[in-house]
Amino acid sequence: MLAACETTDCITFNTRFVILKFLDSATGDSKSREFDLIAAQKSQVIFYSDTSLSTYLLPVNTEEERTLFLFLNPDQSVDTLEVSYDKTVSLISKDCGYDLEFKNLGIIQTTFDSAVSLENELSRLNEENINIFY
Repeated sequence: MLAACETTDCITFNTRFVILKFLDSATGDSKSREFDLIAAQKSQVIFYSDTSLSTYLLPVNTEEERTLFLFLNPDQSVDTLEVSYDKTVSLISKDCGYDLEFKNLGIIQTTFDSAVSLENELSRLNEENINIFY
């Protein structure tokens, strides 16, 4: 006879990634946007290099309550997007450990023409958190 599993489900849908989607300003359809480089201020990591996508997953700084993303365009100009968020740490269970949740995502400032925040929680269930029209 098999014993019933007593371990709490350790699966979480929380993530530390902002899902950024680029859209055509005339039609509202997804539209690829090319960047030579995407990084974040205070980070030693380049998230994307020489890439053209319509959707980008960008990790927020887990040590801060805001992240400034830097987008190097093919013409060498730089666009920025700064987001803020609240962090909450909760215990899932003794067996699973802690979970970090990001809520109240907002746009502080951007150099893009138009940016709209859609989903204010960072979740693996989201299709996008922020739409940028160009």
